[in-house]
Amino acid sequence: MQKEQQQQHKDSTFLGKIVWILIGILVAFGIKLYISENENVNCLINDDEIIMDNNGKFIRDAGIAYLSSQLNQNIQATKLIADLSINQISDLTSFFESLGQLTKLKELKLSFGNNPIINQEAQIQKLVESFQKLKELQNLNLGIDSILNNQSRMKIIKQISKIPQLITLRISLINCDLSEDGIKSLEPIKDIKNLRTLELILVGSKLKEKEMDQLQLILQKLPKLDKLNLNLYANKIQQEGMNILSNGLLEQRQIRELGIDLYFNNITVNGTESLMNVIGQMNNLTKLNLGLEFNYIKDEGGKYIGDTLIQLQQLKELSINVATKNFGWIGFEAILTAIEKLQPLDKLELIIGVNKCGVKGAELLKNVLFKHNKLKSLKINYLENYIGDAGATFIAEGIQYQKNLEDLYLNINFNSLSDRGALELARAVKNAKSPKVVQLKVSQNQLTDKGIKDMLYLLEQSLPQFNSLDVELLNTALTNATRDDIQIKYANIQKLNLKLNTIPPSNWD
Repeated sequence: MQKEQQQQHKDSTFLGKIVWILIGILVAFGIKLYISENENVNCLINDDEIIMDNNGKFIRDAGIAYLSSQLNQNIQATKLIADLSINQISDLTSFFESLGQLTKLKELKLSFGNNPIINQEAQIQKLVESFQKLKELQNLNLGIDSILNNQSRMKIIKQISKIPQLITLRISLINCDLSEDGIKSLEPIKDIKNLRTLELILVGSKLKEKEMDQLQLILQKLPKLDKLNLNLYANKIQQEGMNILSNGLLEQRQIRELGIDLYFNNITVNGTESLMNVIGQMNNLTKLNLGLEFNYIKDEGGKYIGDTLIQLQQLKELSINVATKNFGWIGFEAILTAIEKLQPLDKLELIIGVNKCGVKGAELLKNVLFKHNKLKSLKINYLENYIGDAGATFIAEGIQYQKNLEDLYLNINFNSLSDRGALELARAVKNAKSPKVVQLKVSQNQLTDKGIKDMLYLLEQSLPQFNSLDVELLNTALTNATRDDIQIKYANIQKLNLKLNTIPPSNWD
């Protein structure tokens, strides 16, 4: 009996040791997991500025607990950037509570979209309570993409509208359903008395004609803005919606900077006319970003754009995106001719691809660049315009005529270039005066091994004057052997980012 008891004691002791070992392993694993998750969390604190750049890092709730503790230890902050989107976070309560302690905040960027948060109503109430305490906030950038219901959005925006010193507001609601009554969640914006800058990112928000009534109301009731940016990318507001929105914009015709992106909204010629009639009355405009890509504006719409541009003689920065296959030479000519007649610009972006403007279109662009020869930033996207070598030469001449370039972006993909045209562009980049950031895309052109090697030789000589140089040479006539040689030669070249590949020779037969 005594021996049995001793044996049982030994067995229990052995089992106990195993249990404690397992507990130790689990605890150690938990500590390691906690440490590794915290190691993945970005938090930079510089005096009164906190930067938490964690977008898409999957920091989860453990990471949020760490970030909350950092807020608690730095309540004197006047600026907070908290990018928390796409992080598998379920509970932001502690973070929102800590945010309320930063009562001296003047600038806040907070994005927490695309997270599977639970107990939505309770968590949003904590955020609302924190916003109540941020009475000195002047600039707010709020990203709530693909998250929250209409009621929660309404609560947040209603509280934001009560922040007394708020002058700049940016709200991103990408892929949020704002159809029907959903758009009403934005209504409290109209009550922000001191607002001067408004940016609404409503991409893929299922907006149609009738939702524009609410946007019209907001624009009509708002104080007079200095800057306005509306991104309605991938909605379906159509002609009638454009007419309604234009009526709202008319009440803000004093603005100095306007951005409006209407990509794929079924805007017609009449809708374009309605919009441009209002923009033509914005006599104070110094900056215009106009996005009408993949709509039905046709040549007539291009003429409306051109007629309006001529009236905007205060412009310093212009971005035009009318890349669409139903927009042809007549509309293209109207826009380029109008730009040529403007006062000298500081920044110019032209996205006028897939309309097959050809050599004549490239020559028009050269004339524009001769007129606006003191640009600091030049971005040209002439994708699939079939300009050929002659057209590339015209564009190269215009680039070399620039005197103050700092940024140069050139997309001449799919334009029937041979080695000669590509070399003209490379030579223009090499000889351009003072650019620091350069991107050159000449993919989908029939460039040979020799042509590509000669291009890169020219560009390599200009590297000392650049901060960065990106070159894209995809789907050319490059052979595998030469591709490998090039990759080896330029693999460790600083400031050069090179993209190239090969395709079967039959593609060029």
